[in-house]
Amino acid sequence: MLNRLQSLDRARTERLHSACMEVLNRTGVLFNEPEAVEIFRQNGFRVDGNKVFFEEEQVMNALKTAPSEFTIRARNPEKSVRIGGEHFVLSPGWGAPFIVDAAGDSRAATMADADNLCKLVQTSPHLDMIASSMVPPKDIDPGTATAELLAACFTMSDMPVTTNPCSRENAIETLEMASIVWGSREAATASPVSIVSINPTSPLTYTPEAAGGLIELARGGQALLISSMVMAGLSGPITLAGTAVLEMAESLAGIVLAQLVNPGVPCVFGGTSCSADLRFCSASIGSPELVKLMAISTQMSRYYGLPCRYGGGLTDAHFPDMQAGIESSLNIALSLASGAHYMHQACGILGSYTEMSFEKFVLDEEIGGMVKRAVSPVEISDETLALDAIDRVGCGGSFLMEPMTAKRCRTEFFMPKVSVRETYEKWNGNGRADVIKAAEKHVKDRLAAYVKPDIDPAVEKDLKAYIAAKA
Repeated sequence: MLNRLQSLDRARTERLHSACMEVLNRTGVLFNEPEAVEIFRQNGFRVDGNKVFFEEEQVMNALKTAPSEFTIRARNPEKSVRIGGEHFVLSPGWGAPFIVDAAGDSRAATMADADNLCKLVQTSPHLDMIASSMVPPKDIDPGTATAELLAACFTMSDMPVTTNPCSRENAIETLEMASIVWGSREAATASPVSIVSINPTSPLTYTPEAAGGLIELARGGQALLISSMVMAGLSGPITLAGTAVLEMAESLAGIVLAQLVNPGVPCVFGGTSCSADLRFCSASIGSPELVKLMAISTQMSRYYGLPCRYGGGLTDAHFPDMQAGIESSLNIALSLASGAHYMHQACGILGSYTEMSFEKFVLDEEIGGMVKRAVSPVEISDETLALDAIDRVGCGGSFLMEPMTAKRCRTEFFMPKVSVRETYEKWNGNGRADVIKAAEKHVKDRLAAYVKPDIDPAVEKDLKAYIAAKA
């Protein structure tokens, strides 16, 4: 099959790997967390102050214990997900401090917005995971915010959870709250009940918060999403090859640390690197450069035998307009087609991660559903080859009244919930409604239809008590 999407042959793959190993060995990675440095030292790594240097053999030996695929358990066992191999999951947008409404006006996000996003995820036919901190609310106590957002995920949804601690304290909080939900520390840590985002600071630095959180969560057996966002020309080399190498080095350094702490703990490789708009010193996440970096990362993940994170409903637009649709569709489709296993930021994101839109959330979600259907294998069997039906209808006939058509007409094709599929006359007669208005109505209908999943009242009470004790 002809692949024009940055296909790497063996020689180019080996050259990227060698360059990554040279960065890790010659330049090293700064770990501004004494415990992390000591873990490396005790395992025979060369250390100079807070800087750690990696031999290729040390890296590859550590990667041998990292699983190529794994399961994240959900409160509802039927919603547990598998990541890696042929499996991939979609997780919603995260971390946007502002909400853009259907009129294009921006405001600070609130806890009510966070709750409504939880409802949209729970009612989604296409998303696989819920995420805490989809928006950081401005109207609640910062000291309890991360706990309140995680509690909302656990109580308003029965899906597996993506959470995003930025410190050791938040990691401990995640493990303690998971222990409440799952009944005990042993039950919550026996195998992952969450995947947690750990983000190096480019270039080649782990803050005390990132390294400390990584160590706690690795000990607690939770899956780790260790990925960086290198901005080519700003926090990384202006060349995409150099940026790819830097991203790889940062991700692998964290994965090695996780395996030293707890061999076998699941880790996801990759990132969300992109070009920088050097006019404004800002990220450009809707650019084709992100797609090129994604294609490199997904192929290198296979070289290392690791699941890969990349892509999402990513755009630099500030409104869910045609620009947002083009950029987000390309990022979602090409990431999944290239073999990404985990898609963070799959829906809702605007303005280079600064804004979230409910309307774009459901539009991106529908794009994700379309791509899921597009990349799923076509069933080839005696029934689906339909030779008898072809012979029966013959030349010049119609299959509309065939029994197989009646049997499969509601399931064989993807049916959008928001996009328009009707005649011009019907669309014109219905007021020429645009897709934003359709999405706005769909959001209202979804929120109205939300039903809270069952949860033990004692668990919910204990979570509230945990949050109250932190206030």
